[in-house]
Amino acid sequence: MSDITLNNSELLQSIINLIDTSRRKVALNINSELTLLYWHIGKEINNNILKNERADYGKTIVKELSKNLTKLYGNGFTKQNVYNFVKLNETFSDYEIVHSVSRQLTWTHLRSLIYIEDDLKREFYIRMAIHERWSVRIMQERINNMLYERTAISKKPEETINRDLQLLKAENKLTPDLVFRDPYFLDFLGLYNSFSEKDLESTILNNLQQFLIELGSDFAFIARQKRIVIDNEDFRIDLLFYHRSLCCLIAIELKLGKFKASYKGQMELYLRWLERNEQRAGENKPIGLILCSEKSPEQINYLMLDNDEHIKVAEYITLLPTKDVLEEKLRKAIYLAQNSSDSK
Repeated sequence: MSDITLNNSELLQSIINLIDTSRRKVALNINSELTLLYWHIGKEINNNILKNERADYGKTIVKELSKNLTKLYGNGFTKQNVYNFVKLNETFSDYEIVHSVSRQLTWTHLRSLIYIEDDLKREFYIRMAIHERWSVRIMQERINNMLYERTAISKKPEETINRDLQLLKAENKLTPDLVFRDPYFLDFLGLYNSFSEKDLESTILNNLQQFLIELGSDFAFIARQKRIVIDNEDFRIDLLFYHRSLCCLIAIELKLGKFKASYKGQMELYLRWLERNEQRAGENKPIGLILCSEKSPEQINYLMLDNDEHIKVAEYITLLPTKDVLEEKLRKAIYLAQNSSDSK
């Protein structure tokens, strides 16, 4: 009888899959149980401190608890970690919420998220981390790069933000406002001095993986300089992508300098052509993203592009400003957008 080699057999792969799946489930269960334990510890401390209503008393409790628990159970109960347990319980006072989240994100994820004070902003990062399966490192990078403030959803009224986040939570569906950003960070391209639109496009293609990371998950690259013919005249779409969650084509036009009103007509032409010639059964209408080095707020406002579902205008930045300058710029943009919405 000849020897049987299992290296590439279906049986071996099936058993490997069973083992890996089981290990992932065990890891998830351990993480969830630990997170819930920390939540209960935080609740006990909060209840005890609230009864005494003295800040110095609370600090003493935490310090003594940490000292004793560390002796018994090791370094997982440092004073800072005990404070994290307290913060976890304060942030997620509803047990059912923390129970649900703990089965989808690790304690290390939550340890960062609980210090985001804005409820909607925190919920955004929770839902996006779950949907896009962010590692802790990726999530922290997104927070540091102010993804929430750059995403279109942050400029919408609170009820719109809540609605879109609940849709993502309940049905795992992204809306365009959760997908598109402004500005886009293209500092990885290394284009700091004068460059042409062709240079910009070529460098993006040479750094496509980084560009896709900046665009967000679910973007799939389709074509560069997509040729379309209208009235026997050639037109070309700079970049064409497909978004799996939105189920639609995404046409991207790259522009140097400020946004011009004529760009809208150009994009509308491209989108109508794609809708008629490339859109498949079951897909949604194409969306266009016009990337400019600078926006023209008044022109965009007059063209009513701020709330357009199918044409988005955003800036791209090839040289990042300081964090303080960026924070001020994004906060101002959010304030102006939200106040403009309220006045309508």
